[in-house]
This record gives sequence, structure tokens and C-alpha cells, in this order.
Amino acid sequence: MKSLRARVLLLVVGFGLMMAALLAIIMHASVRQYYSDWMYAKNAAFAQRVLEAHPDLWRDYSRDPAGFGATLRQYTLYSPNTGLYLLDLDGRVLATAGERQPFWTRYRVDLQPVTETMQMDPALPIVADDPDTEGRRSLVAAHEVVDEGKTRGWLYVVARQTDIDTAMPALLKSYAIRAASTAGLMTIAIGVLLTIAMISLLTRPLTALTRATERIRNSGFSDQLCDDFFPDADRDDEIGRLSRTFREAFDRLRQETERVRTVDSHRREMVASVSHDLRTPLTALIGQIETIRLKGDALPPDAQAHLLDRALHNAQHLKRLTDALAELARLDSPEFRAQPEPIAIGELADDVVQRFASAAQQAGVTLGVEYPDGLPLTRADAALIERALSNLIDNALRVTPSGGRVLVRALREGDGVRIEVADTGPGVASEDQPRVFERFYQTSRHREHRGSSGLGLAIVKRVAELHGGTAGLRSEPGRGSTFFIDLPLTA
Repeated sequence: MKSLRARVLLLVVGFGLMMAALLAIIMHASVRQYYSDWMYAKNAAFAQRVLEAHPDLWRDYSRDPAGFGATLRQYTLYSPNTGLYLLDLDGRVLATAGERQPFWTRYRVDLQPVTETMQMDPALPIVADDPDTEGRRSLVAAHEVVDEGKTRGWLYVVARQTDIDTAMPALLKSYAIRAASTAGLMTIAIGVLLTIAMISLLTRPLTALTRATERIRNSGFSDQLCDDFFPDADRDDEIGRLSRTFREAFDRLRQETERVRTVDSHRREMVASVSHDLRTPLTALIGQIETIRLKGDALPPDAQAHLLDRALHNAQHLKRLTDALAELARLDSPEFRAQPEPIAIGELADDVVQRFASAAQQAGVTLGVEYPDGLPLTRADAALIERALSNLIDNALRVTPSGGRVLVRALREGDGVRIEVADTGPGVASEDQPRVFERFYQTSRHREHRGSSGLGLAIVKRVAELHGGTAGLRSEPGRGSTFFIDLPLTA
């Protein structure tokens, strides 16, 4: 019973059988009640007609008590199963249309149910004693026998076909059972048809949703989600909401899968790049240390000092590389969150420029900063913006020749703030510009020789993304470059 369709059908069939049994009980009781009402009305009308046709019924009995039974038998000639009796006010049987019973000398019919029911509602059926069988109760009709304005006794009619013990005739039982069976079968048939329609209405979109789920699963969440995958997503009901929820969930899973694949690709690329970038300075450092260890005493002091300087330079390059890797790993961590606060971008840029003033002077480069008055405060993480701006200024100073100029600007740009670092260096080739923010990508060989890690611009881009902004470049080969960070005011 793993199929939803089979379970629902079984439920409907069980419900139909239960309804058929309930209908059979109801029909049986209804037919029995109808038959009882009909028989009572018939017998009550019979007693009424007898008294209307023979208003001197009590006098006739008084003239011939022994022979009055034959008179009653004439009244029941065409209804032999009807018991007809004449009772006194105490319930004793005075005359009968049938055979006299030996226990009548001490027997009294209980007339209390008769009088109480007639006082309550004369149209209600009366269940009272059957004089022919002591202790048995049947459906009866009774009418007062009046003579000279006084009630002398009761004309008592018993309809034995509807005896409480024998219930009702077999024909009526069969009719009730047939009617209930027909109604039950019709209920089951209608229920099954409605169930099939309901199952088809429900399972069709569920089947389509299952196929879409399997297709997406088999594709490894790489297929673009299209409307054909979820044809019921536009429905304004539970199926539509379920389809839209699945579509959004799978779209998020696809994006997350793509992100994981990208991160994994970056990780492999980083491992390869790190192994390459670390190998060169490490090899040089090892060679320099070995040379000093083996030939240090034989080398002139100038040569020893040169080897030590080169070894120190390589060690510093390794430190910069490992620091940049650690910083980028921290920024890439899913748990890392920027801590924005209102800051003055212009003043922050001025502070960073002041820290690089000495380095710019030693390189023979003019370093300046510009920002307009009234520049609005920006919600940003000051430490992260400072790190990104430091990377841009450091790159600009390294590529700008002596006598050149590096200018840092903070300005309003659209709905946000832009930080620019412009240099008068050699610029970036057109084919390199789309990749300058990639990790370990270096646009010129002299940057590598001067100790670039290839991660500074990647950190700049990541800082911009953490603030909901972007990082970009404008450059013309031979005419310098301008790197910028765009930040929204409400980052």
C-alpha cells in the first residue's frame, strides 16, 4: 500500500461500505416506522368505522355476551390477521373475534399506555399488550365504546403483522436491504469516481514536480531552472505555492552549488598558485642561506651583505604572501561579517595617504588626496576600507615611476560614494583588465620582481563585495590607471 492512489481508493471503499451499512440500518428503521404508522392508521380507521357503523355496539354485547364474538368475527372477515377485542374499563377481555384464552379469567390488559398515548397525541402509534399472548406487546389501536353518554369499555385492535418481536414482514426487510445496498453501491461508485478525479487532479502536478526534482537531481543542480520544470508555479493554490517553494529552493541550491564549485575552483587555483609563488622565493632563500653557510667565510663582506639582503627580501615576500592569504581566507569565511558604522570616507582616505607619505617620498612619487566638503557619511567597516585603500595605494606606488603622481580621491557617485586611486604608471593592457581582480593574477613582470603577492586586488574586490559595492578599473596603456571602489551610502 505504498501508492497514494491505492490508499485513497481503499479509504473511499471502506467509507462506502460503512455508509452502506449505516444506510441499511436507517432504511430498516425508516421502513419499519413507516409500516408501523401505516398499520396503526389503518387499524385506528377500522375501529372508527366499526363504531360508526354500529353505534349500539355495547347494547348488542349486553343482549348476547356469549354470542358477541361471532359478531366481531364478521367485522374481521376480510382481515383475518387482525385481532379484535371488546374490553371493559379494567382491561378484562369481554369478547374476541378469535379463540378465547384460558388465562383471561385472571388477565387484565394494561390500558395505561393506551390512555397516555391518546392524551399526548392520538395520531401516535400505540404499543401495548396483545391479549392472545400473555406478556407480549404489539402495535394496537383502541377506541372508546360509549353508551348513553358514558364510556363502557374499549374496542381493541391488534395488528400482529408488525409485532415488536417479529419486526416486520420479510418483504419490507428485503426492500430495506435492497434500497440500502443500492444506495451504498451508488455511494461507493460516486466516491470512487470522485476519488479518481481528485487523485488525478492532485497527482498530475505532483508527478510533474517529482519529474522536475529528479531531473534537477540528476543534473547535479547545474541546469538553469526554467518554467518548463515547474508548469504549475503560477497556480494560486497549495500546489502552486509548493511548486514555487521547490523552484526557489532548487534555485538556491543551484546557486549554492555553483558557489561551492567556484570556491573549489578558486581553492585549486590558489593551491597551484601558492605552491608556485612560494616555491620561487623559498628556492632562492634556501640557495642564499646555503651559500652563506658553505662559502660565507670566503666571500667578501659586500657579497655577504648582498646575499643577506636578498634573503631578507625573499623572507619578507613570503611573509607578505602568507599574510595576504590569511587575510583573504578570513574575508572568504562564511562566518565573517563586516561591522559597518558611519564614517567620513574623505577623512579616512586622508589618514591612509598620510601613512604612505614617507614611502612615496622615498620613491620620488607625488602622493595627494582630494575630497569635497560636505561628503555624506557612509556606513562601512573602517578597518576593511582602510585595508583595501592601502592595497590600492601600495600597488600604485610600486608601478608609478619616479617623478610620477598618485592621487587619491573620494567623491559622490550616484547614490553612493566612490574612492579612486589614480596613478601615472604604465597602465594595464586591454587584455589584462578583465582579470586584474583575480587571485594571483599579475599584469606585469616588474610587479612580481618588486614583491607583489597577486592577492592585493582580490582583497580589494572582496572588501567591496562585503559592503554591497563593487571594485573596478579604468586604464589606458602608457597613460596610467585608476582603480576605484563604489560603496552605497547605506552599506
